Amino acid sequence: MPQGILHTPNETVFHLKKPPRTMSMKTKQYFAFIFSFCILVYLLLYFYVLPSEVLVDEQYGRDLDENLLNQKKGLEESVITQECSLVTENCYVVVDRKVETELGQMVERHMFVKGFEDESDTIVRLIPQGDRTFEFSDTRMWKIDHLSIRAQYIAALISAPFIVSALSLVDSDNDGKAILEIGLGGGSLDMFLHSLNPKLNITAVELDPTVVSMAQKWFNVVNDGTRRTIIADGLEFVKRAERSQEKYDVVFLDACDSSKSIPCPSKLFRMPEMYSSFSSIVKTTGALVVNILSQEEDGPEVDQVCLSKLIPHLSNLQIIEDLSQHFGSCLKVSITDEVNVIAICTKQAITDSTSNTDFLRRRANAVTMRLGLQDVLKTIKMN
Repeated sequence: MPQGILHTPNETVFHLKKPPRTMSMKTKQYFAFIFSFCILVYLLLYFYVLPSEVLVDEQYGRDLDENLLNQKKGLEESVITQECSLVTENCYVVVDRKVETELGQMVERHMFVKGFEDESDTIVRLIPQGDRTFEFSDTRMWKIDHLSIRAQYIAALISAPFIVSALSLVDSDNDGKAILEIGLGGGSLDMFLHSLNPKLNITAVELDPTVVSMAQKWFNVVNDGTRRTIIADGLEFVKRAERSQEKYDVVFLDACDSSKSIPCPSKLFRMPEMYSSFSSIVKTTGALVVNILSQEEDGPEVDQVCLSKLIPHLSNLQIIEDLSQHFGSCLKVSITDEVNVIAICTKQAITDSTSNTDFLRRRANAVTMRLGLQDVLKTIKMN
């Protein structure tokens, strides 16, 4: 046997266990306090910090029950809200519509005046949450894609100042340029420009508070340091701007009324003195861009007698010709799928020479490609 080792054949091995840990009363109180504090913070955040208008999609992230699935089968649109204005007495409806495109199923948000379901004032495309589709999610929660324009006339309005170089295709050249929009609608025009270049200085003027409220709530129209909505009479705003000698690089006129023959621009904006005021507030290198919607080319307007004496029936060409009396030149832009005509008026004279016309057409193609509007705008005609 080796030395130094004591062998005990019947030795017993004892395994000593650690005594069980016990939590002191002070430790228990500490953890109870931490837990209660976390619950209190959560409740405070939920009730006082989170906005009250946050919508919760209870179906998002889990399967729908069979009854709800059956209810939504074949559904092409869902009504989001309807609000009536005390100013115009119009009732505005917001709906989300499922549409099939070359890229697959998409969802669009429309706003229109009740009774005119086929004539949407605003159309925007929504960005889905995850892989959820129209049938499987509450689309009220989906975000707005402000850079996806769906209405041709809005695409033409956006392109117009770029075509005549009132706005540059180089973003940095537009920093700080002043944009005025008369008539907000759902804000798709100015929010496109704001998303394209947040350094543009944009002012949107809207008469109807109901329209402003719906644009902010359902079309994500924002107020920030460079983009603002002012609830005011557009005529008075332009007159004040003229008196204070304010100047804008671009003025958009997209204000309409309930006229049967020419709803856009509103007849009050077609007064000769208003054309003069618009000319006064446009910079030398700027542009006035007007949405003209004429339902009938012939026949007198059937509006108030006193106004019809002041404002006779006008065709698209007559409106553009009258505007030309206060500007160096006005271009007429026609689009393919909508009856709207866009007038682009500049202080500078634009000759109708072949070389000039060819240049503007090439410029228009470059603009639509640069802004990503070529698919919706397709082809335009200028003269």
